[in-house]
Order: sequence, then C-alpha cells, then structure tokens
Amino acid sequence: MSKLASNLLVVVLVAIAVPIKRLEAQQAMPRLGPDSAVVLYCAAWNTDARPERDRLLARVWTADGVYSDPNPTRTVGRAALSDTIAALQNRYPGARFRCSAPQVHHSAMRTTWIFRKADGSEIARGMDFFELAGDGRIRRVTGFFGPPPVISP
Repeated sequence: MSKLASNLLVVVLVAIAVPIKRLEAQQAMPRLGPDSAVVLYCAAWNTDARPERDRLLARVWTADGVYSDPNPTRTVGRAALSDTIAALQNRYPGARFRCSAPQVHHSAMRTTWIFRKADGSEIARGMDFFELAGDGRIRRVTGFFGPPPVISP
C-alpha cells in the first residue's frame, strides 16, 4: 500500500471514529429532566469543594453556558460559574440556597430561591429563568433578586 493510500485510510478512519465517539458520549449521559437539573444546579451553588462542584456543573451546565444576575454578574462557561459560586461562598461562609421545583414549558423554566445564612436568616431571594439545551442541561440562567414588580392598577 502506498504512503498516500495509507494516510488516506487513516484520515477516513479518524473521520468515522470521531462522530462515533461523540455519539457514545451522548448516549452515556442520559437526558436530564428539569427537576433533576434544578436539584443539581442548586446543589452546585451549595457545594464548597471545587472538584465536587465542578462535577455537578459538568452534569448540569453546558460548556458555553451563560449566567447573569443584577449584581452585575455575567459568566460564560463552567469554570467561570464555579469561580462565581466560590466568590459568593467566600463572602457568605456557610450560607445555602433553597430552590423551588421548576415551572417548565418547551425549553424554558423558572424557579424561585432563597439564600440563607448558616443561622437561617435570609440574605436574599429571587427568581431564575433558564434556557435548556436539547439534552436537558442548562444553557442560560438569568437571575433576578427580590419580588417581581407589582402591576399598577
């Protein structure tokens, strides 16, 4: 077999193998349901250990996921979100989030949350709006603090 034919065979085999590996990886991770997505996302915000938090985010957050809130915080990607979570944990040691079950339609959902100090006193509450990827992981979160605006009569 000529060197050209050998190289061509390698290129073809790689071209076939890469999509198969991607498909196997997608099949290995089952689709995430909305309730599970919220539980894992909330758990990530409550996890102090970086390796465990990053493991949770890998399961629930897309690689290019975007988080924003009025703080003003805007992060892109898992590592940036993990850094944001760590900074909040450093500011409020021992504080934890409690998250509601999601209200879902199509590829969107919303939850409410309360952030409490270790003694149970409230730091903040708000609502997050989520955009979900096709595999059920979170692609975007837009957070709001406080109660929703009141409708004028």
